[in-house]
Amino acid sequence: MNKVKTTNIESPKFKVIVETATELFEKYGVKRVTVEEICLTARVSKMTFYNYFKNKIELAEYIIFSILETGQSEFNLIIEQESSFREKMNQFINFKMEYAKRFSKEFLIDFMNLSPNIQNRMVEFSEKNQLLFIQLIEEAQKMGEVRKDVSINFINFMFNNFMELREDERFLHLFGNVGNITSDMLNFFFYGIMGKK
Repeated sequence: MNKVKTTNIESPKFKVIVETATELFEKYGVKRVTVEEICLTARVSKMTFYNYFKNKIELAEYIIFSILETGQSEFNLIIEQESSFREKMNQFINFKMEYAKRFSKEFLIDFMNLSPNIQNRMVEFSEKNQLLFIQLIEEAQKMGEVRKDVSINFINFMFNNFMELREDERFLHLFGNVGNITSDMLNFFFYGIMGKK
């Protein structure tokens, strides 16, 4: 995460800048929102803004890294629970759907393409979570909770393809909103086309 002083995080003006920018970015995407709009909406001066952040990209990185860290913590809590694979997947889908409701397609596209720092962090999170998922699926197969006639290699390959689709703007434009994309991808991946039990 960006190196932000603890004193900055505790500042009411820092908080209002971050909260305001988060709302604007989630609704309109990062590229369409200007520093001027953030300052006007947050009722702070541009000088105050630049006391905390070098530019809009640094602010966006701080917000996106915060979202990723929070999401990772919630994901870890789900994985570590003493519950069935299906219960964990239901919780995971609900958690992902709640996140998806917050974001516009514009934000998701910007999220993927904004800076190398974000790209690198996304790769780290994706690789870590994919490994956790595959381990979880392997354990669930042994317990008879996941079909044994579908190989781990196939599941891993399909998981990678879903991650690539998430970054394809042509794919994203087929859907009305991020919630629809997330719902279709998760339901297809975890429940297939034969329906939920």
